[in-house]
Amino acid sequence: MFGILKLNNGYGMLLRALLLAVVMSFMAVGAAEAQEKKPRKKLKQLLCIADSLRKELRKSADRGQMLQWGDSIFMAELDKSRMSEKKKQRIMKHYSKIQRRLSFYDRKLFWGDSILAAKYKKVRFDTNYISRPDARWTIKFRGNLSGADMQTTTVTQDVENRTHVMADCRGTLSMAVAYRGLAAGVAVNPAKLAGKSKDFEFNLNSYSNRYGFDVVYLSSKTLHGHKDNGTERIDIPKGKISQNAININFYYAFNSRKFSFPAAFSQSYIQKRSAGSWMIGASFDGSKTTTDDLTIRLNEWAVGAGYAFNLVAFHRFLFHLSALPTVTVYSHDYTKTTTVTDDGVKHTERHNMEYHFPSAIITSRAAAVYSWRNKFAGATAVYNYSVAGDEDHLQLKRNKWRVRMFFGFRF
Repeated sequence: MFGILKLNNGYGMLLRALLLAVVMSFMAVGAAEAQEKKPRKKLKQLLCIADSLRKELRKSADRGQMLQWGDSIFMAELDKSRMSEKKKQRIMKHYSKIQRRLSFYDRKLFWGDSILAAKYKKVRFDTNYISRPDARWTIKFRGNLSGADMQTTTVTQDVENRTHVMADCRGTLSMAVAYRGLAAGVAVNPAKLAGKSKDFEFNLNSYSNRYGFDVVYLSSKTLHGHKDNGTERIDIPKGKISQNAININFYYAFNSRKFSFPAAFSQSYIQKRSAGSWMIGASFDGSKTTTDDLTIRLNEWAVGAGYAFNLVAFHRFLFHLSALPTVTVYSHDYTKTTTVTDDGVKHTERHNMEYHFPSAIITSRAAAVYSWRNKFAGATAVYNYSVAGDEDHLQLKRNKWRVRMFFGFRF
C-alpha cells in the first residue's frame, strides 16, 4: 500500500511538471505574438501619419501654399513648448520674415504648377483606351543591365577572317522622380565607383504617345573575344580594341489616340485596353573602333517602318512588343590602316567601305508591367542591331542591349 501511494505521488509530481511546462509555453507564445504585433501596430501608425502628411501637403499645394504647409504643425509645436513668452515672440518675429519669403516663392510655384497641370490634364487621346494617373508624383527605383558585342568579317587573299568581341556587362542602380510627367533621375554604377570598370555609357530617352527617341552612347575599353581564320583561333585580350559608339533612334506612332508607348516604358500613362500602332522611324549608328594599326569609322543613316502593340491582360498586366527595322539610305564608312616604315615614318592609308544592300539598323523593344493600387513593377528591354559593309571585303555587325527592372509608386 505504501509503494502504491509513493508511485501515485511520483505520477502527481510528473503531471504537475508537465502542466507547468505547457502553461509556460503558452505564455511564451503569447509574449512572442505580443512582441510581433506591437511593431506591426507601430508601423501601421507611421504609415497613417505619412499618409495624413501627404494629404495635407496636397491640400496646401491646391491652395498655392506648398512651402507653407507646415505652418500649422510649427505653431502647434511652439504652443506646446515650455519656453518663455519673450523667446516665443522672437521666434515668431523671425518666422514671419520667413513666411513672407515662402509666400513669394509659393506664388511662383503655383503659377508654374498651373501650367504643368493644364498640359498634364489636356486630353488628346481616347479615354476608353488611355488615361493619365491621378497622382502628381511618381517615384521609381530601377536596376539596369546592359551589354554590347561586335562581329567583323574580312576577306584577305581569299581567306575569310571572323572576329567576335564583346564588352563587359554594365550594371547600374538608379532612382527617378516625376512630377506631372516631368521627370529627372540619377544612376550609380557600383563597379565604376569601385574602379573595376573602364567603360562609360550614357542613356537618354523620351517617350510620348505620338513620338519619342532613344540616345545611347558607349565608350568601351573592355572589348575581348577571339579571331578565327578557319585554321586557328586567336584570343583577343581586353585593352587591345577600344570603341566609341552612338546610336539614335526616333519613332512616330500613327495610332497615338489609342496606343501609348509611355504606358509601358515610363508609366506616365495608363493603357486601359489593348491597342497597337504602325510606326515610321529614323535611325543613326556611328562608331569608331580602334586597334593597334586599324581604325574603322561607321556613319549610317536609315529610315523605315514597324509595328508596336500593347496587350492588357487581367486589368493589371501590360505587355509590350515592338520592332522598327530601318534600311540605310546614306553611309559614310571607311577604314584607316597605319604602317610604320623601317625609317620610323608612319604612313596612313584610307579605304572607303563598299555599301551592300541590305545594310540595316533594327530596334526592338519589349516590356511587362504589373500594377496594383498606386504601385507598379516590371521590366523593359531595348535591343539594337546594325549591319554595315560587304562580307566579301569588310562587314561589321553590332549588337547593343539594355534590360531594366523597376518598382515605383504614385502619390
